[in-house]
Amino acid sequence: MKIPQFSFLVVALHITSLFCTNVTLAQNYIPADSRDSRVVENILERMSVREKIAQLFIVAFSSDTNDRSTVEAIEMVKNERVGGVILMNSPLTPAVKMINYLQSLSKIPLLVTIDGEWGAAMRFDSIIPFPRQMQLGALPSDSLVYRMGVAIGTQARRVGVDVNFAPTVDINNNPRNPVINTRSFGQDAQIVAKYGVAYMRGMKDAGVMGSAKHFPGHGDTEVDSHKSLPILSFPRSRIDSLELYPFKVLIEAGVDMVMAGHLQIPSLDSSGRPSSISKPIISDLLRRDLEYTGIIITDALNMKGVADYMAPELLPLEAYRAGCDIILMPEKVSLALDVIESAVKKGEISMHSLNMRCKKILTAKMKLGILQGREPISFNNLHEDLNKPEYSSLISAISQQSLTLLRNEDETLPIKVLKGLQIAYLSLGGDKNGKELADHLSLYTKIDTTILRGDFSNDRLLRSLNGITDKDHIIVALHNTDSRPQRDFDLDQRKLKIITDFANNKKVTFIYFGNPLAIPFIKNSSNFKSLIVAYSNTLHNNIAAAQIIFGAAGSVGKLPVPAGEYPMGYGIKLEGGKRISYGIGDNFLIDIRKLNSSLDTIVMRDLREKRYNGAQLVVLHKDNVIINNSYGDLKIDSEVNLNRISALISVLPSITQLKARGIISLEDFAGSDVKLQKRSPYNKALISDLLMHRFSVDGKLPEFPQYSKENLEILNKIIVSKTKLKAEDFIKSELYDKAGMNHTSFKKEGLFSNANDIVKFISIVNRGGEYAGVGILERESASAIDLFAHYHSSTLNGGIVWRDHSRELTLIFLNNGDESDLNSQSAVKTGDMLRHCLIDFF
Repeated sequence: MKIPQFSFLVVALHITSLFCTNVTLAQNYIPADSRDSRVVENILERMSVREKIAQLFIVAFSSDTNDRSTVEAIEMVKNERVGGVILMNSPLTPAVKMINYLQSLSKIPLLVTIDGEWGAAMRFDSIIPFPRQMQLGALPSDSLVYRMGVAIGTQARRVGVDVNFAPTVDINNNPRNPVINTRSFGQDAQIVAKYGVAYMRGMKDAGVMGSAKHFPGHGDTEVDSHKSLPILSFPRSRIDSLELYPFKVLIEAGVDMVMAGHLQIPSLDSSGRPSSISKPIISDLLRRDLEYTGIIITDALNMKGVADYMAPELLPLEAYRAGCDIILMPEKVSLALDVIESAVKKGEISMHSLNMRCKKILTAKMKLGILQGREPISFNNLHEDLNKPEYSSLISAISQQSLTLLRNEDETLPIKVLKGLQIAYLSLGGDKNGKELADHLSLYTKIDTTILRGDFSNDRLLRSLNGITDKDHIIVALHNTDSRPQRDFDLDQRKLKIITDFANNKKVTFIYFGNPLAIPFIKNSSNFKSLIVAYSNTLHNNIAAAQIIFGAAGSVGKLPVPAGEYPMGYGIKLEGGKRISYGIGDNFLIDIRKLNSSLDTIVMRDLREKRYNGAQLVVLHKDNVIINNSYGDLKIDSEVNLNRISALISVLPSITQLKARGIISLEDFAGSDVKLQKRSPYNKALISDLLMHRFSVDGKLPEFPQYSKENLEILNKIIVSKTKLKAEDFIKSELYDKAGMNHTSFKKEGLFSNANDIVKFISIVNRGGEYAGVGILERESASAIDLFAHYHSSTLNGGIVWRDHSRELTLIFLNNGDESDLNSQSAVKTGDMLRHCLIDFF
């Protein structure tokens, strides 16, 4: 590791401080006493005037060594000793290598920054992205925002980032704003402030500084400051009561930095200067009136909103004179340093002022624990650390709690009764996530799917709609959306008219994966029976939409902005938990990657030894399917011969249903419920003994249950006798059709199903026979199934259905091995190995 020149002095003083006082060492390191101030003072005393000025500069770079900005950044770090860098979009590994390289060149450790409003993924590839702030504004509380802040801060620290220029606390009170838009938490100033504080505190608790932006408020503009200078032509009283409110709250909450935007605000500065270089706005308003003592940073000085105002080498001096502490992304850095250095020499800038600002930056580095040198970023488990399963579960929770239901006429959602219901799904522009939504909808029941990709024609759309016009419930998802109002959200009004006309007098659920500000532009959206705003076309939002439609997740999201007839804060509430959900539950503490890997190892061994060619594995924890895997020849929706497990979802629920309805008693002799030959030993067999495989034709009670096809055949005869239906028809009508077990069917070889259908059955039993608010099994039947399930839960080829009530766990493992084959029979221990693996983790 390269040790900066100052590190020996720093370490010596720091060791002394450890012996003299109690110093708190943590990720978010805060100097405990004056000794740390002395470290800063000693460094400051050894710096030249130019080095002190350079500490205030942050320059841009990327991982591309041929890029002009990167070449200049290397030169500026090496020769001018600038204080910080900001990463532009880059591949992960090269970017981290470049950060390590730049740090190795720097005399004083660099302040590494990103503009990462939705996480490190905004600048590094291969990292899981978090939702935009507008979607966060739809959440019912700020608790998930705080946790997201912690996660983003943790990601940032892992890649060597010290400052994330977030949150955006501009108020979205202009729907035509071209630059803030979905970057804002919404129109409610209190929500913007509250959620901004939560985001900032989360990052701070993870050891990363945040920055409230864009002071004094960029929300009510119609010009992009990257391209020109927006004008905020409101009176001081309006700005003070509205735009400034979130900044006041974040300042009170201790935000480390405030970023000054590029805005022309005549009521605050009549000179016409951009706010980022305006003394009345920076020094007088922010520093004096709002009493802000933290770090003030400019927005990027290469943006046209300020860059066109004067020569680029002069802008940093003007920002300094206005009161800014950090100069972000200036152009012509060496010339700009010359200009400020000249101003110091001429006495136009006092040494005291320069020392105080440089000291502020050094102190920030001390707080972050980097001033005394830092280790290079490690590449060990880098990708895994940045994409932890808990990040995915947190994003899932955000999606589930933010998607907003705007219409639900006749209580269309959630879909409850499945028996006899024909459902169609049509994706518009579903190149991305169209199939993924179809796959998740299909986990609940049979779905007739059509995905229109690319630039499909109106005729193609009409043909697709004509093909599903007779369906009972039609789900239409608009996947290909644009969040920008300047592009009219990329809505094709002719196609929308075709869809809304089609929806008239039909049960259509419309999911809009885009900006809620677009809803007023979807004319006649009242033709939809239900309407969901899903904010953006991400995988997690698609999964959440499927789960809301089928009642696995509730609907608690609220509009962060007005959307035509729907006011800000509006959202129809639905109760969730009606069906099983898929994915890792929020606050799930088990390392799902290790669990998955351990289970995979067991199954893959069998596949290598050709005990079977394919398998399915489902793990249900509480009401969440946390693992839903398929292996080899089998897919998740493939149907497998259940062999000895068949009775679990056929004979057992049929008999217990008849018992619950008083049609039979489990203590009846079989001969009293079905006509058998007079000498048949089954005449005196108790139905309960047959269910437990504890009957023997020789009249002796077996020491252990012994599987018998004959026992099941007698039970099937009882079902036929009492229902006057074929046994398979009875259970199909009673259970499979109602539960959406569409991959369960009787064939010549036996009963075929899959692990996903079985887990639905298990959930129904766990819920006392109810599913999605619909009574499917009698409560007494569900209780009886609980008692007898054990006797129908394993096969000779290793298949198993295992439940552990104390751990709230269910394991379902099926494979396509032949029970009569000795090699397949050698897999009989696989089920037990999988079960013990689960127990070890839980």
